[in-house]
Amino acid sequence: MQRKVPEAIKNMPNLKEMRAVGIELAAKKVLDEDYEEAKRLFAKVLEISPNDAHVLCLLANVFILEEDFKTAEEWLDKALRTNPNYPWVSYHMGVVYHELGEFEKSIKMYEKALDLFSKNDKDEIADTYQNLGCSLWEVKRREDAIEAWKTCLKFNPRQRYARENLKDYECLMT
Repeated sequence: MQRKVPEAIKNMPNLKEMRAVGIELAAKKVLDEDYEEAKRLFAKVLEISPNDAHVLCLLANVFILEEDFKTAEEWLDKALRTNPNYPWVSYHMGVVYHELGEFEKSIKMYEKALDLFSKNDKDEIADTYQNLGCSLWEVKRREDAIEAWKTCLKFNPRQRYARENLKDYECLMT
């Protein structure tokens, strides 16, 4: 005997749709700087998709925006265990380590992110080289930093921070 499925059940969103809506709502809260609500929404998304490295990174990014780098590191550690080949995990971990003053770790994370990003992700690669240059500069690897910023501009000639860093370097040399 065939049972009739109620229309309300037929029209229920699937988990993929619920995830997408949750991410969108949380992202809007981040843009509104309502970080507590964004964290709550990302946590809800993680209830339906607990091993989602992308969502774990997004949640960690909220903590980065709040300058709570230790908590961001905890979420990124979980994301790294979930998917060590997701480039954004390494990228954001590089940001966290840089902010914590752990520049050698930051350099390693940025280099790993560069290995993981698709060659088509030119803006992401450019931003990673820009940040890598900053970490290299902090450990007095000046020539490597300059090379990273120049490489950044090859991927994105409009990357203003790399341009400013190179300009500042030129001022130091004159």
